[in-house]
Amino acid sequence: MKVDDVYVDRDLALLRKHLSFLDHELAKVNTSIKRSADPESDGWCEAGEYFIGHGFVAIQRYLTVTHTTLKIAKSAALAVPPAAMENLTFAAAINAGANYWKHVEGWIEDLNNPKKGDLTKNAQKTIDDLEKITDWADYTCSNLLAYLGDSTELTLSKLLPIIIEWRNNLISQAI
Repeated sequence: MKVDDVYVDRDLALLRKHLSFLDHELAKVNTSIKRSADPESDGWCEAGEYFIGHGFVAIQRYLTVTHTTLKIAKSAALAVPPAAMENLTFAAAINAGANYWKHVEGWIEDLNNPKKGDLTKNAQKTIDDLEKITDWADYTCSNLLAYLGDSTELTLSKLLPIIIEWRNNLISQAI
């Protein structure tokens, strides 16, 4: 709903609150990383990855709620600008990051199982999209956030202006 020139977006308000909570936890992790002699062995890097991965899932849910409310197909919504890079939109990159976070352990299990072997078409597309930005190895979500946001400060809330731009572009397409 639009009032004057401002959208009333309850889902965005909830997402903003959720990302703020995750950023609070990420700030603690970042402080611990700076203080640690070996943050990887101490588990701080994995802790950061955990909160960032959950942030991507929350953003993915917002993208889904928004495009389904506007009755726009997922594939069309993920193609809406802004671009993260040539041939990959911000929405598609976030979607890939969220899917990676949710499914990577199963993909690794499938790849290590001689009876399964290859990844599904959707899993391979997710990895292909991610690999345009970062390897899908250690700290994929952190690397993706650094690329999409501010690499000097890994916070999920810094993505909100891009999310709002995507939403506004999507609404413009729906009208």
